[in-house]
Amino acid sequence: MDWCENNYDISYYVAEFFNSLSSIAMILVGIVGVYLHASFEKRFLLTFGSIAIVGLGSIAFHGTLLFPLQMLDEVPMVYSILALAYCCIENRSYRRYGVWFPVSIALYGLLTTVVLVGAGPHDLMLAFVVFQSSFAFMVLVVMSHIVKIYADIQDVKIRHMWKTTGTIALTAYVFWNIDYRLCDAMQNLPFGLGNPQLHAFWHLGASVGSYLVTLLVCYNRAENLGQSPMMEWKWGLVPHVVVNVKHSKSS
Repeated sequence: MDWCENNYDISYYVAEFFNSLSSIAMILVGIVGVYLHASFEKRFLLTFGSIAIVGLGSIAFHGTLLFPLQMLDEVPMVYSILALAYCCIENRSYRRYGVWFPVSIALYGLLTTVVLVGAGPHDLMLAFVVFQSSFAFMVLVVMSHIVKIYADIQDVKIRHMWKTTGTIALTAYVFWNIDYRLCDAMQNLPFGLGNPQLHAFWHLGASVGSYLVTLLVCYNRAENLGQSPMMEWKWGLVPHVVVNVKHSKSS
């Protein structure tokens, strides 16, 4: 897979410099998420942590454009969205589904991994279709549950945060599509303008959006547990959830 950024244009050692550099944002928001919510349930630590792992894989892939390292980018994305899906669906104060549910999620991820790796560089189209379809399906599952969560929100500030999160995610997705589908136009802008590197901006938007949606699902879970959550700001820049009752570290 190759993106719109010119290869080895900035550095002899890095294939896509800006796409690699922007991936650092995922690592940062993932680490910050784990740090600021260290006392929360393991499901949220896993979800925040998975964002950082996606960032590491993204750097490896965009820095080399090698297929094995592309898998280090795409496979963690699948598991990251699966972790978020679990948080969205099992968000009540009681367990909605039995042990079969997390097992099914794990099997979904395992099956996707086997097909992606099995396709290898010899069938890139199969790998592309399997990744896109499996990831997109889970995104739709997550979005369907986010709609339900949003419908029950009474706090105006939290509703506003959800709207902001949706706007950031949608804008980032538009950037991804423009970079992917209109590359020739991006490479030949009028007035001598250079490539705006929209895939790099997708990385930034996806990083912030992933952090915020995980944060807000975490807030919703704390509300359902009766823990009176509050949204506070660390360093005057990063929102995070605090609760009045100590979390149980169950999964």
